[in-house]
Amino acid sequence: MPANYAHNVYDESTHTAISTMKKEVLTVNPLDVPGAVFFLPTPKSPHGCDVDPSGQYIIGNGKLSADLTIHSFDNMIAAIEGKKFDGEAYGIPILKFEDVLAGTVKSGGLGPLHTEFDAEGNAYTTFFISSEVVKWKLGTWEVIDRKPTYYSVGHLMIPGGNSRKPFGKYVVALNKITKDRYLPVGPEMEHSAQIYDISGEKMELLYDFPTHGEPHYAAGIPAELLAPKSKKFYKLADNKHPYATLGAADSKVVREGKDVHVYMSTIRSHFTPDNIEGVKVGDKVYFHITNQEQDFDVPHGFAIIGANTSELLVMPGQTKTIIWEPKQVGVWPFYCTDFCSALHQEMQGYVRVSPANSNLELSWSLGD
Repeated sequence: MPANYAHNVYDESTHTAISTMKKEVLTVNPLDVPGAVFFLPTPKSPHGCDVDPSGQYIIGNGKLSADLTIHSFDNMIAAIEGKKFDGEAYGIPILKFEDVLAGTVKSGGLGPLHTEFDAEGNAYTTFFISSEVVKWKLGTWEVIDRKPTYYSVGHLMIPGGNSRKPFGKYVVALNKITKDRYLPVGPEMEHSAQIYDISGEKMELLYDFPTHGEPHYAAGIPAELLAPKSKKFYKLADNKHPYATLGAADSKVVREGKDVHVYMSTIRSHFTPDNIEGVKVGDKVYFHITNQEQDFDVPHGFAIIGANTSELLVMPGQTKTIIWEPKQVGVWPFYCTDFCSALHQEMQGYVRVSPANSNLELSWSLGD
């Protein structure tokens, strides 16, 4: 069907992306592919749909039901193959409820939303209205424990709890309503979350803490899985960006008609160049900024009044570009927006913008 969207491909070596505009998108009408889509009836007004680590159980949480409906994957396949249908909706077959049902959890809670799992065959479901997390057993459907949240929990997170191999010993309740938890001191109310120890039979509240904005879906994994694969900095020797400035001596400013390219390097605690003249009203200025740092956690920022994007954050060894189109004559400051050293306040520079008909040639310098 007709569409208009950008397909972006990022190149790690050049630190740039290529955008290809697409004019159509492939859609599939289930009516054109019989046997591809089926309805599983789930009372009442289902919200979350979560699959246990074995892939056998599909938990349908009906927001208006106090019970949890557990569908069986094997039963579902058997019902499809046996054509055990209970009518259709929109031309799509509805599977018979009893034939796909694995069990029901009589929770006693109100407003079930989302479920995650531990590695011991237990499930944990949030209840929005009754503000609680309920722990129950897969297969027997018995409720084991329940703990209050503060208030109206939506999503929850167990590290690996939505995967085939959960490894979490903790559950985090991500609550949507704050009520009386925190002072209303800002434009947006802080929300709350709780973390519980789930290593024993009973859940134990460990910590209650604020979160900014409405907490929603989250996932967690052990830090040791990420640490050896995390990118601490970009090696300058591997930087193939076409506008990279690999050393301060390579800095320059080049005019191509009304386009001005600033090849800029940045390192604690200055930009090179930091004084630029000869830019005119109506020019389009490309600041190509390369962070010369090769140390972890020393990013540099760049901002200038009038840029359509608020600022750049350039990681160590990385090159990024920001476009600026000066609209009036004057001296315009640019500055680093990310604290980098004791001389961070000195990390700034200036662009002198001349009238559009000026004959002033481009020039640049450092520290003048």
